[in-house]
Amino acid sequence: MSQKDNLTSITLEYLESQKWNYDVRRNDDERFVALMGMNLKGKLNSCRMMIVVEERDIQCFAICPLNATPDVMPQVAEYLMRANYGLRLGKFELDFSTGQIRYQTDLPCTDGVPDIKDVERTIDVTFLMMQRYGDGLAKNIMGFGHPEEDIRAIENP
Repeated sequence: MSQKDNLTSITLEYLESQKWNYDVRRNDDERFVALMGMNLKGKLNSCRMMIVVEERDIQCFAICPLNATPDVMPQVAEYLMRANYGLRLGKFELDFSTGQIRYQTDLPCTDGVPDIKDVERTIDVTFLMMQRYGDGLAKNIMGFGHPEEDIRAIENP
């Protein structure tokens, strides 16, 4: 079995253990991709999850259901940069062309197949960070948030 096959197997093992509904696709370069919706607590209610298995890593993305429009892009970018500061596992990303917002984590697997607990942490952190920062993100996407205040309220309740 190849490293990618082993990583795919452990990813599927974790997804199955959670009894989540997901679709599996292989894209043009034969990367394994799992897609699913994830319910969140808060104003966003949900996000789309994408898990990509490559030869030496597992990447996870929580994709926000709302896009930032050009008029709020600077405000949303500030909010996301303030959220990113000090994060140890993953980061928020903003596509300035489309307004898409996502949280991305990466599990490097250069030394073999990770433990299922590492896969669990990587996947769970991804959607939980979208949940944690989601209310403030929604406010800023709608144009009535205040990035510095909103991050302070989340990180110092």
